[in-house]
Parts: sequence; C-alpha cells; structure tokens
Amino acid sequence: MKYNITSVTDYLEELTGFKTRRLTHAKGEEKKLPLAIATSYSFYDLEFMETQVTIAIPTGDGIMPMQLAKHQAKMIEAFNHTVIFALESVASYQIARLTQAKVDFIVPGKIVFIPSMLIVLRELKNTVKEMPEKMPPVAQLLVLYHLETRIIDGLTASEIAELTGLAYPTINVALRWLVTNGIIALTGGKQKHVHITMSKEEIWKKSLPLMTSPIERILFTDKKPEGSLMAGETAMGHYTMLVEPATPVIAIAKATAKENAAMMNKEYGDIKVEVWKYSPALLSENEWADRLSLYLCMKDSEDERIQMECDTLIKEMKW
Repeated sequence: MKYNITSVTDYLEELTGFKTRRLTHAKGEEKKLPLAIATSYSFYDLEFMETQVTIAIPTGDGIMPMQLAKHQAKMIEAFNHTVIFALESVASYQIARLTQAKVDFIVPGKIVFIPSMLIVLRELKNTVKEMPEKMPPVAQLLVLYHLETRIIDGLTASEIAELTGLAYPTINVALRWLVTNGIIALTGGKQKHVHITMSKEEIWKKSLPLMTSPIERILFTDKKPEGSLMAGETAMGHYTMLVEPATPVIAIAKATAKENAAMMNKEYGDIKVEVWKYSPALLSENEWADRLSLYLCMKDSEDERIQMECDTLIKEMKW
C-alpha cells in the first residue's frame, strides 16, 4: 500500500484549498454493512467542505468498478453521508466505468472525481469544477420549500431528504450550494443543521437573481397525467385577473413525464405540459402550481398583461 489517509487528505487539501478535519469513525455503523463489504475496507471519517464524509480505503485488490458502485450505495445507506473511495491506482479503461456509475473516488496524485460534492478534477490537471452561478434545481426547490411549504431552519439534510423524498447526497449538494452563496448556514457537529437568519422575504429577494424558470421542456397530451398541477397561464388565471387560455396548461415532474411518455408528444394535444426540473407537487397542497415557481416561469414573458399579473403574484404573497 503506497498511500494512506494522510496522503489522501493532503491531496484533497492541496487541490481544493479546503482543510480537512479527522473525526472519530463510529465503529457501530459498519455493523449495518454486509460483513464481506465491512471487512474489505478501512474507514476514516473527515469533515471536508463543511460536510462529513467517509474515506473508504480497500484493504485488498481486485474490486471491480461495478462492485464499488454497489458497495458505495450500501455504505451511503449505512453511514447516511457521502462515501469516497481512495484507490491506489485505476486502469485507464476503468475510469470511464467509474465515472459513468458516478462513483466518488480519489487516486492520490492523479485523479479526484467526487460528483456528489461537485468536485471533478481530471488526471494531472489541477482544475476544480466550480459550483454553478445560477441556483441548481434542487437548491431552488429547497428555498421555495422553505418559503411556501415548510420551514427547513433547524433541520438536518437527512430530515429534509425524508420530508421531500429526495436522495441524501442530492440534498447535501444543494445545501452546500446555498451555504456557498450566503443564503443559509450549516451549524453543529456530525449532524449539521440548517441555520437561517433572514426573513422569508429577504431570502426571496436575495435568491431571485440566482433563480431560473423550473420549466425544462414543453410537451402536449390529450390526457392529464396523474399527479399533475395546473400551471402557466391557467394557474395565473386562478391567482390573478388574467383570462385562462383555451388550452389548459399543466406542470409535471421529469419522472412523471418519463412514466407517461407514450401519451405525450412535442407538437399536438389538447393540453400543454410543462416538464419541470423539480417536482411541482412538493410545493403545493392543492391542484395549482405554487406562486413563486409560477412567477419564475412567467416573469420573462413579453406579454405586458402577464408581467402585470406577475407583480400581483408577489404582492399577494403572505411571507
């Protein structure tokens, strides 16, 4: 073994500029793993980029990329946070398999690939993929969820994942983006909690320039899919004085669009379908898309009537 946890942390700190801090690894967590997996690695817990991660170093050779992907899923389920494999070497033909499987891994001195933490460093290139300037869809969902559905102040990433039904690593990445951009803070030790000091209206005003329309694409259908919400001009007509269009507009999540792909097309249908980047149902308790997402969908319309009613949507918000 030519590397150890110290060489791993030194490499991470050198390339990212973020300091790491060793944490005590809870041995009891390994009991949640199948014995064959638990005995195949040495585990080290770190605080890195204000997040707890576990570094898993194989104790032997011969673990294939797809095995790593399966092992990583089991470890995340057991440890409830990001797991990064530290590997002594990776054959060039295996790198593509690991990256396609979205396995978080490090080869000290050569490669860092941690997509769950938005860090991708190519072989022998000291360049870090920056966080996107515009708010990612899940981060935007969490802000709107806090503003319109349920306050997330004081909750952990695990608790938010349970509430929303989204994966823990996905929530974790979104929270770190919000921390980086000064919208929330994370406090506490091993289990960090969301800490919000701004009022809801202040959060909206600070977040708005970073937000984008949730609409990913437009489709058409003759039958309204289960779980869809009224959206677009149809929802504007519900919330404001705008006249509802002859063609109803609905919003669905990407997963719903995939499930109902056979009944949709790009040009024809009695119903206009907005496929959103996040689930509209998470932000509404009735059949109408939420006000703030609707505003984000409509605010750039060239129709002056819609522009006026967009202002009405915000003025009537109960912060």
